Amino acid sequence: MDDILRKLVAFPTITGDQTAAHEAIDYIASFVVARGMHVERFDSNGYESIVATTHPGEKHPKVLLAAHLDVVPAPDEMFDLRLEEGRYIGRGALDMKFAIAAYLQVVDNLRDTISDYDLGVMITSDEEDGGKNGVGPLVAEGYAPKVCILPDGGDNWQIQLSAKGFAYVKIAAYGKQAHGARPWLGDNAILKLMRIIAEVQKLFPKIDASTNTLNVGQLSGGQAPNQVAGYAEATLDIRLVRESDRQKILGDITKICEQHDAEASVTMSGPVCTFDLNNPLIKPFTQLVQEVTGIVVQGSHALGGSDARYFAAKNVPCISLYPTGDGHHSPDEWLDEAAFYQFHEVLERYIQQIAKR
Repeated sequence: MDDILRKLVAFPTITGDQTAAHEAIDYIASFVVARGMHVERFDSNGYESIVATTHPGEKHPKVLLAAHLDVVPAPDEMFDLRLEEGRYIGRGALDMKFAIAAYLQVVDNLRDTISDYDLGVMITSDEEDGGKNGVGPLVAEGYAPKVCILPDGGDNWQIQLSAKGFAYVKIAAYGKQAHGARPWLGDNAILKLMRIIAEVQKLFPKIDASTNTLNVGQLSGGQAPNQVAGYAEATLDIRLVRESDRQKILGDITKICEQHDAEASVTMSGPVCTFDLNNPLIKPFTQLVQEVTGIVVQGSHALGGSDARYFAAKNVPCISLYPTGDGHHSPDEWLDEAAFYQFHEVLERYIQQIAKR
């Protein structure tokens, strides 16, 4: 199974590298077709996706195994998977090519009886860019399993109970250009934007893991250092604990912008997600994790989002957890070797228990 992981990590599938994604998807498609699955391929704005099912055209499999191929940038050496002191080290080893490798190994192991299972595999290539060309349109097209396994969060086997919702808000401020030596003749859009951001910050008097949060992720404006800026913009990253807070916060930001003759617009958003460990399709997975690893699953609460939000919006329960590992998006991304094989064991036993026709 580590040969599959090594092969997957070797594809430099940095988000937006369509060539690398295409080659990786070709590899996955050939692998599952050779083992009796039926493949549909999709392209949205150049981002490729694949859905493989045990019966052709099935959009509602009992169990869907979902994952994204794309990874964040890394130096070339990180695409050569290393095993050191019981840890796999490489870009995507944890986030989240380990899952795809485990999926393919399950398909390989079940190849002689694959048609006896109600099973699907969905692989996309744009999660790190928001999933708007991957899982988003696929769910909109009608893919809705009974349960989705999407291990893209929930550290050290702790299945996610919730994930914060989010909204990216673009604020556009307008001013009047003038010579930088005569600022009184203009109206500086950058200064106006700074005042707006200062007022928006007051909507978040306390920021920590348990609260709604604000981050100013991007800021730009002006055309020259010796010119009063006529335009400036910022993108705010707002994370929400409760979906009920969304309307008020966005409304307050809109009012602040209107007071400064600025504009606010939501460029991307996702709902708050909640899942129940006692759900009859999640509980068996939890029990298997505890049986195989000895770890008691108490659940976790995610600060960031994942493609699970698209399924959650359609009331599809999702199982999201990482086996033991760390260093997501960092030069030290690693996955525990033993945990990798334990994850595969849990996954295969779950499929045999839940997805058998």
